[in-house]
Amino acid sequence: MKSITALLVIGVLLRVDSSYGKLPAAIRVCSRSVPDLNKCVTDSVIALRPLLATGKFSDDFSIPPLEPLALANINMDQGAEFKATFSRLLVDGPSQFQIDNLKVNLEKLTFDFNIYLPKLAFRGKYDLKMRLLLLNIAGNGDLKGVIENSRARVKLFNEKYEKDGQLYMRVKRLLVKIQIEKGQFDLKDLFNGDPVLSQVGNQFINDNSRLFLDELTPGLERSLSETFKNTANEILKLATMDDIFPA
Repeated sequence: MKSITALLVIGVLLRVDSSYGKLPAAIRVCSRSVPDLNKCVTDSVIALRPLLATGKFSDDFSIPPLEPLALANINMDQGAEFKATFSRLLVDGPSQFQIDNLKVNLEKLTFDFNIYLPKLAFRGKYDLKMRLLLLNIAGNGDLKGVIENSRARVKLFNEKYEKDGQLYMRVKRLLVKIQIEKGQFDLKDLFNGDPVLSQVGNQFINDNSRLFLDELTPGLERSLSETFKNTANEILKLATMDDIFPA
């Protein structure tokens, strides 16, 4: 979810004339000569939040919507202590993001910034086997929950490449480091659907939500990084380096 915003940070920097037809006019252009490029890009991305919610920028240009945001499967295997798959995940609330401390380095082609998300509600499917403290917890079924006060540091490392005699840019690495303050989870059908044990398992997970979140975070970071790196590169194929950073 954080990384969708990362794509728009790149998009705002694309100095493509709207008549060129490759990027929509809704993406405000920030010249490299503006007194404060970082602030210009930040303000431009914030202004795009209503369009990010639907994903529709124009009749010819759209991205996956932020409301709800569909996430790729998260697969985790840390041996007998923690094995889990989270699938068909939909998240409400990403369009309320705040972005700050953005730093753009045009020479090194890096973009570095913070994102804050006050509240995210999610739903999907889970398949889980884990040992949390002294309790073995297992089950599969529907999952829903809420996480609050999520913060992330996002960094994109880009590189140039040549195609048909022209230079293009692509994301080489996209790093996401996430911190989630608190979460509340409801996993249906724990312990083969036993209602008493399922309630006990959910209570135990929520009483120890910090430990549960710490187990989930690395897999979420990997999933987001890979998924949105690929999406970013699909967008960047629209324009050459001369279109993005004209002389």
